[in-house]
Amino acid sequence: MSELTTPIASVRDSVCALLRIRKDNATQSTPPGQAQFQVGIVGTTWCVVPNRYLVTAFHTFNEGQQREPGDKFFVFAVPGNGPVAYHTPVIGFPLERPDVDMAVIEISPPNAFPVAIPSVPVTFDSSADGEKVLTYGFPAPEIVQAQVDAQGNWLGGNLFLKGHANEGIVAGQFETNNLVTYELNVGWHHGESGGPIVRLESCAAFSIMQRYRNITSPHGVVAGPHQGYSLAAIENDLMGLGATVV
Repeated sequence: MSELTTPIASVRDSVCALLRIRKDNATQSTPPGQAQFQVGIVGTTWCVVPNRYLVTAFHTFNEGQQREPGDKFFVFAVPGNGPVAYHTPVIGFPLERPDVDMAVIEISPPNAFPVAIPSVPVTFDSSADGEKVLTYGFPAPEIVQAQVDAQGNWLGGNLFLKGHANEGIVAGQFETNNLVTYELNVGWHHGESGGPIVRLESCAAFSIMQRYRNITSPHGVVAGPHQGYSLAAIENDLMGLGATVV
């Protein structure tokens, strides 16, 4: 059995996809009285307080800009990475930190959601170069069909929503302005931003998937090492919300 089997199983049901529904501006082709919406999986989010608070990357809300007040967000859980996805609306944004590209969202009360979303413990301790890590996220699928009501609420649709695990190491790190950036030899796909970077030994999240460092090559600028800030940047916030710290 792989050393990743148990950690993946312990993290998987805590990680969810984040869907955004945005109302389009009316055009001449828009039928009178009918709103048009943009619908897409914009990132990954993961639970720090069971069935209530989840962490993601701030840039998933609006491509790095301030969140649009009219946008609606829904969390999709896929228990066991199985055939059925369950959704629930995001009802609050208790933390939005564009400076460190981190955010916390709040979902509907537990009794309004048919499945449990367990939490991932977090750690604010330093991770050493060479330490083994696990990542888990939801590559953004094509949404073949989407049903949205007039208020922009998700009613149903057709999409292939599957989580994706990967492994690697902390390949390097540096500190600027008392903020630790980890670089990893793990790649990730569009839609996985915001997913947890988990220390394999303790199965605790210490960072999130955020961005990559641009590298100049003979063929132009290309994506280099993938990066994430230490969760220590929002330590007080997570502790205040009730996250489990190890």
